[in-house]
Formats: sequence, C-alpha cells, structure tokens
Amino acid sequence: MPPKPKDQILSFAQLKEGYVHTIENAVRFFGASFDLIQAFPDKALALGQLGQEEVGRSLTLLAAFHLPAEAHAWEWFWKGWTNHQLKAHRAYLYEIISPLRLEIKTPDGRLLAGEPLRSKISHEKEAGLYVDFDHASGRFLSPAKQISNVEAVARVTTLAYLCATADAVRRALLEDDDSFRLPAFAELALRICSEHIYQQDMPQLIDEFRKRTPRHEALVGDLEIALAGNLDLFNGPKKRPTPRRDEPSDGA
Repeated sequence: MPPKPKDQILSFAQLKEGYVHTIENAVRFFGASFDLIQAFPDKALALGQLGQEEVGRSLTLLAAFHLPAEAHAWEWFWKGWTNHQLKAHRAYLYEIISPLRLEIKTPDGRLLAGEPLRSKISHEKEAGLYVDFDHASGRFLSPAKQISNVEAVARVTTLAYLCATADAVRRALLEDDDSFRLPAFAELALRICSEHIYQQDMPQLIDEFRKRTPRHEALVGDLEIALAGNLDLFNGPKKRPTPRRDEPSDGA
C-alpha cells in the first residue's frame, strides 16, 4: 500500500525540485499580477495572493530538508503544504530572514505594509476570482466592482518583496555546495516556522550559525550578498525593518 500523503517522506532531490519550482512559480505569479493591476485589479489581487501562498510553501519545503526520515515528522510538512491560510502567512516569515519590507500610502493617508485588508488573507483570492452573493443586500457582487486598485497594488507590492527575499535565499543556497547548504540552513528555516523567533533574534542566530564551520561562514557570506542586492534593488521605496507586532514565527 502506498504511503498516505500525510506521512510520505520526500528525498533530497524531490525537496530541491519542489523548492526551486515554488519560488519560480511565485515569481511568475508576481509578473502576471503586476501586468494585470491597471486593467484587471481583481484578478491581480487573486494572483498576488496565490503567489504569496507559493512563497510560503517554499519556506515549508526548505524547512523540510531538516526533517528526520520518520513518517510522523512529515505530518507537519503535509499540513503546511495544503493549508491555504497557513501558506500565505508563512510567507511573511521571510521577513525574519531579511527586514526588507515595502509600504504603500493610500489616497486617504494610510500606510499599508503587507497586511490583508480583509478578515482573512484567503478572502482576497476568493473576492478576486468569483462572483459572490451578499445575503444582506440580496445582490450578486462582481469582483470587478469589489476590488480596488489600491488593494491589488498592496498585495502585489508585498509579493514583490517576499519573492525577492525568497529568491535571494534560494540563490545563496544553490550558489555552491547545495548538498550541504540546503540541509544546513533548513535547521534555521524549521526553527523560524515552528518556534517563537522574532526578527530581532535573527542576527544572533545567524552569527552563531556562521561560526560553526568555514562552510557555514561561506553560506552566510553568499546570503548577505544576495540580500544586500535586494536592498539596492528596492532602494527607492520606504523600508521598515521593524518586526510585525503580532506575527512571531509561532508555527505559521
């Protein structure tokens, strides 16, 4: 009998393939959503939120390189793989690795920095894709009439910086010696996903990590170069390196 999805163990090669594909797919979602913002903001919002889910799944895949080859341990992975709300919020945990965050200012003066404007982030996807029925008013609601350009821009902007950080991590880990780097950095990724770690804790964790061996030092060096490149790329927009007040890495 084949293993059930909830406890199937993946090989290094399978995880590497999935890790690369999810980040590439997230970048493609960003490109598609960016192109649609002006003409079809509702569809841009939906695609942006889907892209953010893929960013979250890339961190789940990265963390899984540190999971033991025991079926019960992989229940954590498969739960994160299928939970839409968790995937979207796990993407924010890349902010622990890099403080880069982009904000936009709305016409009424509000600063938006990635938070969903609806009660659940998954509602963005639903609102952008489907005609809905409002029982209170007795009317059908069209996505084209319900999604503002501001909401779409906010989500796509967030996807831009999360994709940039995820891709920088990917480039550093695959730059050289990936058979070592992926499992090694996965230890930190798993801790970020499953422990109460905040953005301000990361410098100390990275410092301790880099001092283990010359291979760890080389990994961190390449990561710092990649992340610094992102700061240069987004030098124009305002960056706010403060951690989210209510979003520690508590297993999101």
